[in-house]
Amino acid sequence: MRQRNLSTQLVHEIGRKIVSGQLAPGDILPRVEVLSEMNGVSRTVTREALKALEALRLVESHQKVGTRVRQRTDWHWWSQDVLRWSTEATPNRSFLMQLTEVRLAIEPAAVALAAKNATDEDLQVIRAGFERLEASLHGEGDWAKADYEFHDSIILASHNELMLSLVRMLRDALLYSRHHTMPVMQHTTQEASQASLALHRAVFDAVCHRHPLRAYRSMLRLLNAVSGLVHRLDEKGESAWA
Repeated sequence: MRQRNLSTQLVHEIGRKIVSGQLAPGDILPRVEVLSEMNGVSRTVTREALKALEALRLVESHQKVGTRVRQRTDWHWWSQDVLRWSTEATPNRSFLMQLTEVRLAIEPAAVALAAKNATDEDLQVIRAGFERLEASLHGEGDWAKADYEFHDSIILASHNELMLSLVRMLRDALLYSRHHTMPVMQHTTQEASQASLALHRAVFDAVCHRHPLRAYRSMLRLLNAVSGLVHRLDEKGESAWA
């Protein structure tokens, strides 16, 4: 068990360095014996860690060359570990922007399906989610969590299992994104915060009235507003207002 824990720790340590850019694509990692000595672990632990990083497609091993960091386009981006390291890395505004672009590709279609396929029970869940979101804007609860749950309830109501699975795979990254755009919203005027809530209400109303096209367009407007918030973050992914 201890060996497995040490291997996992080493995977996270090297993985974070790769994703953050401290180890760049094309870089050659130290030999196994050197890595082992640097980290105070056995060679077996180091080999296990490198195999795990290979499975994530972050590195590749070649005889006579050693273990090399792969190009970013080769990485297993849907891995929970790679997503987590990406949210922790700085700078990460680029990652948050790409995450928003993924949402733009998925969520408008999902909300249109929800407007078409939602059951009465689904609509009750969506309504409860919107009410929690509304309350959180007034300091009652966590906006980021309420916002995620509101969007999740809509995607659940689409009754598209593949779409739901994909979005839930991104859960931690999506929560992180919301926590980092919230400070920007908090530094805007009360009118701007109410405008954000109004965008969510438009999505909610369109789904409840079973209007797929209006739901699609409302979600598109909402996510374009989110994109604007991400652009107002500095390069470290922190509020540009701080």
